[in-house]
Amino acid sequence: MAESSPEYCPASTSTSGGESSPESSESHRKIENCQVCGQKAHGLHFGAITCRACAAFFRRVAAGANFVIKCRKGGGKCEIVSNGRSCCKKCRLKKCKEMGMNIENFQYDRDPLSTSKQITPSMAMYLGRPEFIILCDPETARNSITTKIDLTGIIDKATKILMSDIKIPRSSGQNRLRKLSTASNIERFSVSADDDFHEVTAIGLKETMSFWEHDILTVAKWLTHFDEFQDLKPDLKLTFLKTIWSVWNRLEKLGRTTMFLKSKTAPSWDETPIFQANDVRINLKDLKLDIEWLSNYSVEQIAYYIEGVGDWSSFHSIQPMLELDPTEVEINYMLAQISFSFATRELQGELSEIAEKFLQLIADDLHNYYTRELSVSRYSDRVLKMMKINNLVMKNMFERKEKLAIARTFDIFHVEFSDSEMFKDMF
Repeated sequence: MAESSPEYCPASTSTSGGESSPESSESHRKIENCQVCGQKAHGLHFGAITCRACAAFFRRVAAGANFVIKCRKGGGKCEIVSNGRSCCKKCRLKKCKEMGMNIENFQYDRDPLSTSKQITPSMAMYLGRPEFIILCDPETARNSITTKIDLTGIIDKATKILMSDIKIPRSSGQNRLRKLSTASNIERFSVSADDDFHEVTAIGLKETMSFWEHDILTVAKWLTHFDEFQDLKPDLKLTFLKTIWSVWNRLEKLGRTTMFLKSKTAPSWDETPIFQANDVRINLKDLKLDIEWLSNYSVEQIAYYIEGVGDWSSFHSIQPMLELDPTEVEINYMLAQISFSFATRELQGELSEIAEKFLQLIADDLHNYYTRELSVSRYSDRVLKMMKINNLVMKNMFERKEKLAIARTFDIFHVEFSDSEMFKDMF
């Protein structure tokens, strides 16, 4: 056992931690039956002559019970018989104490294996720095120049999209999910060829900013296809966008990749392609990163914090999504569900209530999609699989938050955004 546990005392053990007198030992030998249950005694345990069963019971229950033990019959006078089996625990424990059994006689640290609680110190613990940057000069991070990124231009473009008063009409019989599908047009990736995409092999600040702009504006356009969202006040629209854009794009990139791969002969993700934008594909294994704008450490030193380099957890959802083989409507339901669920957690008051309402609306539309368009009455299995994928994406996001907390503690990143809330889950 790795932890210490109280052991019952052998027959020669004293009742109070000291040595037994010859007279008391002689008197104990005359008692042949357990003083608790009346069965054949084994020896002196915790201050009374008992059998092994009663000794084990007292050791287990007397010191560690954090629950209320109730008498079976309610009178507190149950008979302790049958070697302690099927008897009242409350009355049995009471009898043990009446016979002189005491938890002060428990003996700890008698395990044959070492139970030392001292943790062997490591260099990382001694220096208070993670192992992957342990050989780096702390001044490297401390004296770094902060990169300040102004998001004003991107936010202005997104605001212009959100504030458009033009409502996109639904076609006949089109529900919300169908309308959102026309905005994302994710189905096109299932009929695309390899040469339809431009492969990016190097990414620096310029390319990163371009991807962020594409991602934020894509979510803004997608939201405008949701009728009830268009009815919100301008400030509420922008708050929703700033809250959900990151999680929406995280799932949408996985959906793009899934749509592209599922048209192949043997669809499976070989840890290579991720589709970043409409016509951009990234080969993660051959990608070169320029992170001078982000950190003074090298890519190798902080790979643990970079998705697609040392952190691959975000892409674990691709294979289960391939196995699900979702339709375009199902992917848009997943996008809406994960976005509005995330909003209910991050936002408060009126905004949280609005997000809850949106979740109910898309759930109703998904039901109508299955029952009316596909004529499927039993679809709970597919919904369950979709929720498992969404939950996995959310789990990866929360795990990444923990990593980022460590990164901030050790000043690994030196970037500052004009709207820090939008990137709190990234840097």
